[in-house]
Amino acid sequence: MYSPKGRPVVELFGDASTIRTRGTQITSLGRKMESSSTLLRGLIEDSAGMKGEAVEKLQEVVGDTHVALADAAKLYKPTGPILVSYADALDVHQPRIRTLVEECGDAQQAYSSAPGYREGERPFWAQPAPWRSDEEKERMGEENEADDLQKEKLYDSYRKSLKDFDDAVDSWELAFDEAADKIDDAFKGKIEDGFWDNVDGFVAGVVKVLQVVGTIVAIAAIIIGGPIFAIIGGIIAVATLALVAYQFFRGDASGWDLALAIIGVIPFGSLGKLAQGKQGLVNFAGDAVTAFKPSTWSAAAGQLNNMAMAGRFAGGGFTGMLQSGRTLWQLNNPAGVGDVMARFIFGKNTTGLVELTDAMSNGARGWQYSPVLPAAWEFTHMVIGSPIKTVDKILEWTGNGDKKITKQVPWLGAIL
Repeated sequence: MYSPKGRPVVELFGDASTIRTRGTQITSLGRKMESSSTLLRGLIEDSAGMKGEAVEKLQEVVGDTHVALADAAKLYKPTGPILVSYADALDVHQPRIRTLVEECGDAQQAYSSAPGYREGERPFWAQPAPWRSDEEKERMGEENEADDLQKEKLYDSYRKSLKDFDDAVDSWELAFDEAADKIDDAFKGKIEDGFWDNVDGFVAGVVKVLQVVGTIVAIAAIIIGGPIFAIIGGIIAVATLALVAYQFFRGDASGWDLALAIIGVIPFGSLGKLAQGKQGLVNFAGDAVTAFKPSTWSAAAGQLNNMAMAGRFAGGGFTGMLQSGRTLWQLNNPAGVGDVMARFIFGKNTTGLVELTDAMSNGARGWQYSPVLPAAWEFTHMVIGSPIKTVDKILEWTGNGDKKITKQVPWLGAIL
């Protein structure tokens, strides 16, 4: 049921007594802030020129606190009475609207259940049948006319109830808007975000977006794979680290948040490369910033070129886009489903698993042979981490991301 102005005919929600209590509390708090500011300002002024550790400590602790309290008092003191005034208005409008909602419901029920039709709405099958006698037609016509007249009156009554409802809501909205405008006037020009406050808000929003996009890219990397998604994922990881570092220095992120972001870009599965000497150190550093390695970019550029050529040969348009997608899949999954499943379970495609196995098999030449230790570490990391990551992937895709193992143990997720 909707009013002539398109409003749903429902009761007005809100607890006037709670709003009134909150308004009174805010007014009282504003007065206390004002008196506290006066007291603290007096302490600072009275101690001016004094020496001593106690005085210096007092001046250090109080600082400009009295200024902040005074500013807050200017906001709280006028806001409280506005809320109290609105609560009084709500006490008046709420029962009136509740009564009108009931009246509208009763009027609608009476109109809907009454016999007859409004003018011009009576269908032909509700007219007296042609075979009726003139007397019967006349009698039935009079009855229909009486029913129709009553139906019209009930409809008018129903519409009047709806209009009264609209009028009552208009009155309440006027009181609400007045209260909102007064509060806005009280705050206007007294609380303004500085440049860095605006930057902080922007950074917080970007970090959340990167977290969502990072999840999407991670899933795409599992299903499709390849250097293109490696670049995107690496850029997201490094960008997230940079923004979390900014938040940390601004006091918007904890040291734990920063530590997790740092761990997130360290390729723990490649720690064994550090045993390979100088070249291993270079390779490990390259893995940490995969997105910025020239080899990754050249591989991605080659794939993009192949995809573009495949799309053009297919005729362009939607057909060309589909062919480009197929080419991306085929380039990254030469073993088809086998590559996808290997990457899903172990984090490496079939080629990577073969290379890892070959490196470990060199153990016959001695454990100190340079590829063996890194390969053994990587294999151990894979065996431990893969089951956890597999379970997490399943939970993520089934809509149970909050139950992921790495969600419950964040540092473990960052390492894996």
